[in-house]
Amino acid sequence: MRVHVKTPSRLHLGILDLSGSLGRLYGSLGLSILTPSFEAVIEPSPSEVVIEPYDAFVKEAVERSRRVLGTSEGFAVKVVEKIPRHVGLGSGTQTLLGIAMGLASLLDVEASVDELAAKLGRGTVSGVGTAVFKHGGFVIDGGLKPNKGRIPPTIVRVNFPERWHVVLAIPYGARGLSGWEEERAFRKIGRQPDWIAERICRLVLMKLLPGILDEDIMEFGEALTEVQRLVGTYFSSVQGGIFSNELTRLCVETMLESGAAGSGQSSWGPTAYGFTDSAKAAERVASALRDVLSSKGRVLTTKASNSGALIRRI
Repeated sequence: MRVHVKTPSRLHLGILDLSGSLGRLYGSLGLSILTPSFEAVIEPSPSEVVIEPYDAFVKEAVERSRRVLGTSEGFAVKVVEKIPRHVGLGSGTQTLLGIAMGLASLLDVEASVDELAAKLGRGTVSGVGTAVFKHGGFVIDGGLKPNKGRIPPTIVRVNFPERWHVVLAIPYGARGLSGWEEERAFRKIGRQPDWIAERICRLVLMKLLPGILDEDIMEFGEALTEVQRLVGTYFSSVQGGIFSNELTRLCVETMLESGAAGSGQSSWGPTAYGFTDSAKAAERVASALRDVLSSKGRVLTTKASNSGALIRRI
């Protein structure tokens, strides 16, 4: 028996509240996208772990999943596609959960996504990676309660308009923060003034979400761009500006100038994204980005995924 695993990527679109004055911290906005994806075929292997082609993080994901699931059995993993690491597309959570749920299926172990995510150490800041793995679409989590040790609850999950296009610009050579680097950054930033959180929450509730539900891309995009500016301004002390690097900033500006309805940086970057309501507009934005990036990065167009990861026995 084999198991086919395919997960989406996720865009991290912003944080609701870094003040913590209401008892919860963070609260993240996220979107599941079709490409790039993590895709692999997993099958039993005699007493060892075999990764083809070899990838150190995929092997680590198998070893960690084996420990969590309490097995010493061997597995062979044929990797079909990978999500680039440390560029703001959620590769860590998607790869770990894809492998863990795939192994659980092979072993006939009943385990929920949330249970495995917690054991694998995911969701310590944001719950959107776990949420899009389960359900896809646009999601908002309710933030962390300090010292509670559970993944932030999903408080909003809606389908994203299927006719809208997403343009991605992924500069080469830059790396987003993760792990202890991210923890140190949050400690350095400290708590934000309440008015910033209040402005972000109002934008999300009264403009961004209604824009999605009404399929009004300009309303959605305007709100998202302002949320990104507010969040980026607060993070500027640790990333050197509203965006993580000059090339990402240039990509965001290029998208807006080329007709994207809204644009920003995913997580700690360096990936920039923009939204359009047609394939023609998406190609116009992508063409402008290719002129800007040249050989310094990758440009692709995709769409939202309104379904979660695929775990299928073959």
